[in-house]
Parts: sequence; structure tokens; C-alpha cells
Amino acid sequence: MTAEQVVDAAEHDAALHGGVPEPTEIAHGVWTLPMEFPSKGQPLRYTLSYVLTDAAGGVHLIDPGVDTDSNWKRLEAHLAARGRSSADIRSVIVTHLHFDHLGMGARVRAMTGAEVVLHRLEQAAIDGEFGGEDRERFDRWGVPHERRDELARITAERFSKAQITADRLVEGGGRLVLGDIELDVIWTPGHTYGSICLRDAERKLLFTGDHVLPVLNPGLGLGGPTPSNPISDYLDALDRVAGFDDHQVCPGHGYRFFGLRARCDKLGAHHARRTAEVAEVLDRLDRPSVWQVASELYWSLGWENLSHYLLDSALAQVEMHIDRLGRTAETERAA
Repeated sequence: MTAEQVVDAAEHDAALHGGVPEPTEIAHGVWTLPMEFPSKGQPLRYTLSYVLTDAAGGVHLIDPGVDTDSNWKRLEAHLAARGRSSADIRSVIVTHLHFDHLGMGARVRAMTGAEVVLHRLEQAAIDGEFGGEDRERFDRWGVPHERRDELARITAERFSKAQITADRLVEGGGRLVLGDIELDVIWTPGHTYGSICLRDAERKLLFTGDHVLPVLNPGLGLGGPTPSNPISDYLDALDRVAGFDDHQVCPGHGYRFFGLRARCDKLGAHHARRTAEVAEVLDRLDRPSVWQVASELYWSLGWENLSHYLLDSALAQVEMHIDRLGRTAETERAA
């Protein structure tokens, strides 16, 4: 396909105009279930969770969303309306460790006994330590002291609700058999190092988590330290999924669409432009900090309007582009 094509106009309109879409059956026994964020201050309003029912009546959840009482009630109500209950939940498959995807996994397991499934590298990241990195990172980026408390909350919020030990660990190239449902596991590092996409080849559905989104450029390197550059990892991982252009893309946020290759091309082009923009700033300024480089770039919301998660992600990605250019030594740390 040469362009992205919206699947559901109502879902598309809700995503773009501040609403939360209604659950939708996208294939026999496969439903979207939007799970809301508890705070209206978040840049995102909901996670698109997916509910799959196998031929024996077992229920399988992909990315159950933020853990709140209201989202648990939403899940129970959705299942009841389809003649099922939480007792029918057999598994929770999570594309990556962030609280808006993994968050309710522990509650679902405690209430139902369902197994939680993660990529092996994502479990390793959950088991690692993140909180102690803040000061060193802020020094490295040159973050002004008056903005540090704001950014320091990011690490705590991102990982505080992600403490879980999965029941099953998967690898890229593996296959999940869920009753009569089979999902191919595709390792797609970038957003986090253990991020995965799930492919239902029979129904031509690709569940992309935050790897490919319809509007947003996903933040990268947001799962703890990695042995390689997350931008390079991400571009390689885009190539791994771009060939499934005849599949319906089922993302973790926004709306479903067709035209995966076109979207992957746009995402790749975005990073190519950003690398060139970063190089231009480094050529022009004498030993700028990461913060100064970022402040010189174009941001769709405006640099002055970036805060919280968006600011943290912006700074992290600028550093990654500098690293890819091999020009880290040309930047200045904070005093």
C-alpha cells in the first residue's frame, strides 16, 4: 500500500479529537478495549488493549493497560457483555514494560491465575535498577536545575508499576499458542529493548504496541540501558515488520490502520531528518549541551511546551542522535 488507510472512522476521530473510542470487534473473537489513563494531564488518554477469545472460550489479553479500579471494572463489563468473565482469562501478553501496557498484568494474574508473558529482555530490564541514573543523566544532558525535579519523577512513575516476574518468557522468532490462536513473536527493540510485536498470520493482524503508532513518533530508549543505540535498533526493527503491509495494524495508542510500509517509511524518514538537524546544530554551536541542541530543534508542540514524559523522551533521543553521529565528545556536560 502507498498510504496509510484508516480502518474505523469513529476510532480515528476519537483519537484525534480528545475522545476515547468504543470497543470494537476487529475480527471474529478479537476486540479492542480502550483503557483510560487516570490523569488528564497525560499526553495520551488511553491504551488500546486487545481481547482475544479462543475456540474453547479462553480469554487472552494483549497489553491490559494502566492498573486502576475503573479499568478493571471496564474489563469485567466488557467480558460480561460478551458472555464471559474474568475467570475465563488465561493469559496476559505484554508488548513492553511500561505501566500503560503492563500495569494491570499483576492484578489480572492475582484475580484470575492467568499467566503473564513477556520478552526475556523486558524481564531483565524490569529486574534491573533505574532510579540511580537520574543525576548522572541530567548532568550529561545539561538539564537546568529548576527542571530536574520534574524529570526525576519520570523514572519512578515509569517503573514503579512494572514490578512483576512473568510466568513465560519469549524470544523473537517464537510462537505463542493460545488454544487455537497462534501469534508469531517479533522482537522489535527501540522503544524499549525487549519490545515485541505479535502477528496473527491467519487473520492478518499485527499488534504493534508502541513500536509503530499511526500519528506519534514513538519515544526510543525508554526501557533502561541497552548495549546498542536504540535508534539504530529501531530502524532495523522497522524493517522486520514493514513487509506485513497487507496486515491490519493494531497499535497500542491511537487507531488501527492499513499501510504499514508507508508508516514505517515515514518513521524512518523522521529519524533521518532529525539526525541531519542535530548535525547542523553541532556544526553551528561550540560544545553545546544536549539540552541546548534539543532547544534548537523543531518540535511539533514547540520546545517551550515540552514537559514530563515528552521532554524526557526528547532529550534522550537527541543524545542518541548525537551518539549515532559519533559526536558525543563535542557536547558539554552541566557544571
